[in-house]
Amino acid sequence: MPQGCGTWPAIWETDEANWPNGGEIDIVEGVNDQGPNTITLHTSPGCTMPASRDQTGTSLQLDCNTAVNGDAGCGVQAPTALSYGPTFNDNGGGWVAVERTSSYIKVWFWARNDASVPTDVENGALSVDSSNWGTPTAYFPNTNCDIASHFDANNIVINLTFCGDWAGSVYAFSGCPSTCVDYVNNNPSAFVNAYFDFASLLVYT
Repeated sequence: MPQGCGTWPAIWETDEANWPNGGEIDIVEGVNDQGPNTITLHTSPGCTMPASRDQTGTSLQLDCNTAVNGDAGCGVQAPTALSYGPTFNDNGGGWVAVERTSSYIKVWFWARNDASVPTDVENGALSVDSSNWGTPTAYFPNTNCDIASHFDANNIVINLTFCGDWAGSVYAFSGCPSTCVDYVNNNPSAFVNAYFDFASLLVYT
């Protein structure tokens, strides 16, 4: 996973031509090496999440509407620092899984040394059974959000932004030196580990 002051790596899904009406799922996202991972939905109006739900992560804002609170979305913070950034890398990475149905969107994370990682996930099986995966890190039910109408066919996006709206705006509070733009411009050697390395990327239908 990309790391370094000024970095904003993300693994996400959206329909670029129909955003935000087609929805957005931020699966892995963070800035300036500040974990843990934040999993977030961004939608058109009319999609909110219940405060109490069956997940291991911590709910943040409950309204997924992009027009609310500067497009913060309805986020869930993962319960472990091993889910993001240098801590994730130093621990050997891990597994992230997403399940999307018309009833819910679920996201799981297992660290590399997690004894509870399901066998089908660990081995990249030809078929998987999410009913054996335990409680998800983030759970977004259709209680007050019609998943089918707020999310259309999405593309998987994997990108790294330097500074930008998020990493740049909170840079001064991240314990990083100088300003975001100056640091990125003047320290190319600081970004030798600013890249993604995937063992596999599997899609099941």
